Amino acid sequence: MDPSASRGGHSAPSADLPWRAVLLDWDNTLHDSATTHFAALRRVLAEEGIPVVRSAYRLAYTTDYRTLYRRLGLPEERIDAASRRWRALLADERPRLLRGVGSALEALARAGVPLALVTSGPRETVLPQLTALGLADRFAAVVYGEGQPARPDPAPLREALARLRSLEPTRPAAPGTFAYCSDTTDDMRMGRAAGVHAVGIASFAHDHVALRDAGADETAPSVADWVGRWLEVPNRTARSAGEERR
Repeated sequence: MDPSASRGGHSAPSADLPWRAVLLDWDNTLHDSATTHFAALRRVLAEEGIPVVRSAYRLAYTTDYRTLYRRLGLPEERIDAASRRWRALLADERPRLLRGVGSALEALARAGVPLALVTSGPRETVLPQLTALGLADRFAAVVYGEGQPARPDPAPLREALARLRSLEPTRPAAPGTFAYCSDTTDDMRMGRAAGVHAVGIASFAHDHVALRDAGADETAPSVADWVGRWLEVPNRTARSAGEERR
């Protein structure tokens, strides 16, 4: 099933939880994509005669793939072909969730919290990953990257919020009752612009300090750790020394 359309059927969230719904990024927030994405990118750019090391990738990283390729030195006219090659390589990779994510999503579902996915990834890449991981029916709304402006433009989040609100039109629409979890600084800026509670998930690209500086209301070392502040999540990652709330 394609989860791009809104779906109902959620019970009311537990009164003990502050969130009307939780919206989540995909890559490096739920999906363990950093290693496979870098390996595919390095292979594609090597074919173009451009060597890339991990430190350069980290410095250049952005969810806007065209900007990423430009920063790494790929000519504009080669970007579309490189992107197609990169996606073809990823299609052969088996997706996997970050540690504790499956349990965290199950805990939110048991608590009656609607979930939405807001990803800059294309449908052709992300939907097969969701299906392979058994998550195609997990989200009440999914917003893919096609046709969306580059982040931190809040349009993708606002679209997901509109879909979630359409499921329960009689409930109050205060934006602060929505939380958005992601691992990038641009996404923290997007969250602030959309008026949601922005939760920074530290990753290879952006640490707790960078996420807070970009506007995160709080940070955590993983989605599982953040959900574990409110609900019981088995096997969640240990809290890191750098994590803190604002």
